[in-house]
Amino acid sequence: MEAPVSHLLNRNDIWLASQQQAGGESLPTGFSSLDQQLALGGWPRYGVVELLADDPALSPLLVPLLADSDADRWLLCVAPPVPLYAPGWQQIGVDLSRLVCVDARDSQEQLWTLEQALGSGRCALVLAWLDNLSVAQVRRLQLAAERGRCLLMLHLPLVLAEQPHPVPLRLSWSRQPGGLSVSLLKERGGWPKPAFFLPLCGQGVTPESEPCHAPVLLQGPW
Repeated sequence: MEAPVSHLLNRNDIWLASQQQAGGESLPTGFSSLDQQLALGGWPRYGVVELLADDPALSPLLVPLLADSDADRWLLCVAPPVPLYAPGWQQIGVDLSRLVCVDARDSQEQLWTLEQALGSGRCALVLAWLDNLSVAQVRRLQLAAERGRCLLMLHLPLVLAEQPHPVPLRLSWSRQPGGLSVSLLKERGGWPKPAFFLPLCGQGVTPESEPCHAPVLLQGPW
């Protein structure tokens, strides 16, 4: 005789799609409405987060994270699309004495640098801008980030949105008047979500939780 459905639903070895097993450590994004959309309630504390956009600039989503990065470890930027503008980074609270930029243009050099930095345990946060990435390469970066307990914020072109990368979080973003349009493409412990509007204070780089006395800008080249 078949077991009643209620008995099956009570089994510990059966997972229900409605159960979001988020768990894990998280870092506040600095934007309360974005935290509410994320299953972890913020960024993963370590691992690879992919930020996909047609805009090659630094994502405004990262400004609060940059200001709050660990002062005892390095902040590394790999292959930024244009030279960093130090006064702009300093203006948002980045300690320039802990900031390192690697201007690697060869894809193999970029990947080697990222894997070494992520696994070293010496970086609090790594930012990178890459043109393409295979599933195997992403997996290696994810494993290195887990080993070194480091967070990689990876800027990628929007055309890669359909690739099944094994990372905890993938989202796309684009600028809109007064804020950003954000879509959660993949989320460990959660579900893809349609685009939602994220209001940003001032010119789009100040957390909505902070008062807007004057807009904070990252002016280029940066």
